[in-house]
Amino acid sequence: MTENNQNSNGISAVGVLKKTVDRNYRLRRISSMLLDHFLICILIIPPAIILTILSENIGLKMNDGMGFFAFFIMVFVYLNKDFFKGKSPAKRILGYRVINRKTEKPATELQCFVRNLTICVAWPLEVVIGFINPDRRIGDFIANTKVVESEKEKLKSIWTDLKSTTLKINFIGILIIGGIYFYGLSRI
Repeated sequence: MTENNQNSNGISAVGVLKKTVDRNYRLRRISSMLLDHFLICILIIPPAIILTILSENIGLKMNDGMGFFAFFIMVFVYLNKDFFKGKSPAKRILGYRVINRKTEKPATELQCFVRNLTICVAWPLEVVIGFINPDRRIGDFIANTKVVESEKEKLKSIWTDLKSTTLKINFIGILIIGGIYFYGLSRI
């Protein structure tokens, strides 16, 4: 190992960070929130850049409705990151799940969507609240959910869940609420 990867005691900096985060539940929850933000942004931002480049270079004229729809789809993906079994990509990797506080079962798709609505308007505050109260952030209080430890899963388990998903009434509710929510945000 090089000197950059190892301190004088032979312990890698990454190993020390991992042990610190593993032992501290608050840091694990915050790292989960930040990892989710990073992963979802990687999923959303490249298509947005490609769409912008295409619209500029090939003369594709996007009217306000098309731009709003493209923005709506990208943010809709972000707000539904916990859609499958109450587990976002980072929650799968780090071993968390969003559950309904009353039933102790995985939160419904609608609850997961509602809990993430606050991210658009209060993301930094959500991180602070998440550090103070790792089980529940502002969105969890609104949706009556909480985050609990769960089994860790591989990221590819999302594809398995996606294939086994059927259209439910919750999904239609999410589309309606999301449309109204983003229409309201676009008017601000």
